[in-house]
Amino acid sequence: MSIRVKFNLLLVAIFLLSLVGAAWYYHHALESDAISDVRQNSQVLMETALAIRSYTTDEIKPHLDPLNDKRFLPQTVPAFAATETLRRLRDRFPAYEYKEAVLNPTNPRDRASDWERTLIEKFRADATQTELTGLQGEGVQRSVYVARPIIIKQAQCLACHSVPAAAPASMLQIYGEKNGFGWQMNETIGMQVVKLPMLYPLEKARRTFYSFMWSLLCIFGLMFLALNLVMSGLVIEPMARVNKQLEELATKDFLTDLVNRRRFFEHLESAMADARIHNTGLSVVMFDLDFFKRINDTFGHDSGDVVLKNTALRVRELLRGSDCAARFGGEEFIILLRETRIDAALAIAEAVRSKIATVPYDLVGAVSASFGVAEWNTKEDARALINRADRALYVAKQTGRNRVIRADETTEAGQV
Repeated sequence: MSIRVKFNLLLVAIFLLSLVGAAWYYHHALESDAISDVRQNSQVLMETALAIRSYTTDEIKPHLDPLNDKRFLPQTVPAFAATETLRRLRDRFPAYEYKEAVLNPTNPRDRASDWERTLIEKFRADATQTELTGLQGEGVQRSVYVARPIIIKQAQCLACHSVPAAAPASMLQIYGEKNGFGWQMNETIGMQVVKLPMLYPLEKARRTFYSFMWSLLCIFGLMFLALNLVMSGLVIEPMARVNKQLEELATKDFLTDLVNRRRFFEHLESAMADARIHNTGLSVVMFDLDFFKRINDTFGHDSGDVVLKNTALRVRELLRGSDCAARFGGEEFIILLRETRIDAALAIAEAVRSKIATVPYDLVGAVSASFGVAEWNTKEDARALINRADRALYVAKQTGRNRVIRADETTEAGQV
């Protein structure tokens, strides 16, 4: 796995973890903010209802109370005034609700539902509880509610709600004698409840959340691209060049630019595997420059290096792209010939011998080489094959040099 792939996988993993963490945090934060905003709005609506109640009590009721003897006016009742006023708000905002829910109401429309009765009982059970708030409903019906207890604290309230006999006759004509009586001082008879929908704030929070997440994805995409470009220019390409140089240093002979012994064995093992699979021939040619030590001793090592370099050049000129030549050590070279039987290998070896011997050097003069050629028998390993070619090379040197000898039973036995 390349360093680029590893880096990108690590980058993607970090981003995904960050994205999941950011998604969880911001989804929770935006939803909490939406609920907080709705709670604040519900408090405003509740205070509005209280303001209407207070205004009705202080400014409306004193002027209309004298008329109640002739005809009961519900508008003088603070709860009625607040409910009717905020009901008109619902004409424009249908999901906004205000209700004065009572356990035993005078007006039947104010009777508490089961859910409202549960909240009222909580207020009745704990006199110190002044407000309840929370979420009610599911899905699109979910809303935030704020509830406050309705407690009888003024004696004048009992004038209409203690017993039917004390109530105005005009009120009894409208609502009857069965409901809204028996109230007592300091009794929690019901609650004011405001409900505001969560649908719109949550939808707004959801859109904000999606916009934020998309922006994160875009930012990451740009960062991903930029980091890959920077990494390619500043890390991967320089490292690739350095690795290539190191690879060449580790696998090539610095003088002749041929592969070294270690890399040659790798090529040979691979070629043997292919030859076994495809049932094709494979041969090696090993050769050694004749009397090379004499060249170094007579003309110097620089002249010897020139001979080695030019020998490598002459060999490469005669080889195919699939072949491989290596400096095996000192003045010794070896050639790998893929898909080549012994006769063709002998011909190539002869061509290389002739190329080396027939083109003299300006200072050194003519230089010859001795060759040993062996074909792989499919049973031996790489070293055994090379040893057979080396023994054939030894025979070539022993029998006069500047010649090509084929590895067979005779040469393997060391006979001429």
